[in-house]
Amino acid sequence: MLMRLALVLAALPVALVLDAEADSIVPLVVVAGLTALSVFLPASAGPALLIGYAAVTMAFGDGHPLRLGVLVMIPLLHLVHVTSALAAVVPVKTNVEPAALKAPARRFAIVQTITFVVAAFTAFIPSGTRTGLVELLGLGSLTVLIGVVALRI
Repeated sequence: MLMRLALVLAALPVALVLDAEADSIVPLVVVAGLTALSVFLPASAGPALLIGYAAVTMAFGDGHPLRLGVLVMIPLLHLVHVTSALAAVVPVKTNVEPAALKAPARRFAIVQTITFVVAAFTAFIPSGTRTGLVELLGLGSLTVLIGVVALRI
């Protein structure tokens, strides 16, 4: 039950950020429904739909691609991913020892550090209609390299 509560607590700020970015209540209702689905069926497609919906909504929202809402949403969606994965494998009535969460927390911190390094790198890529192919290939290569390093952890 603790991991499912953690999933709700991870999804709540996602709903708040989407609500702050939106002009209507639709994102709040969609996130609430997908959160409920994720809590009751954490091994279903609910968490993936929640993460995908929030990511697409932020990507097509107004504003700069690296605005505060997007930068806040990155660790929040990763936290939804981690908590839903743990909720899917931990039985409902199991007590979770804090020591058992040490490795996932460490990986979470490493992935977030890598993600924000890539985000900082992208902040220096020129934007506009004439974005250079070399810059995009460099960003792609950096992402692949970091992904390979992250998988070795």
